Amino acid sequence: MSLEYYLFCRKSFNNIISQLNYMIETYEGIKDYTIDEMCVTEETQTDLFAPDYNINFFIEKKNYTEQLKKVCNEKILKLCKHQFVDDLIDISPEVSKHIRYCTVCEYTDDEFSLTPKKLKYT
Repeated sequence: MSLEYYLFCRKSFNNIISQLNYMIETYEGIKDYTIDEMCVTEETQTDLFAPDYNINFFIEKKNYTEQLKKVCNEKILKLCKHQFVDDLIDISPEVSKHIRYCTVCEYTDDEFSLTPKKLKYT
């Protein structure tokens, strides 16, 4: 498989993980609301939406997708002919941080991830 394939998959997996996080948060909200309703009413059909089952289903899918993303990252690191650039990013108006990343795969070289440095603006 090509580098482009793995880059596409990684981007897709990031989108899937984001959507799964949203689903998990939504089902947690349903679960919380269900618990509140159980305290107010005496209905016994509170398992209608089975929030615990649904949350666990999406958590399992998220964990699986994160594993696929990890495999993609490993393949990307092996296939990419890194083109590193050094950059300075603003953390706040007075604090910047040096970073080094690959313009092809966006891998960040941790060796250059320094602690933020204060810059003086003239």
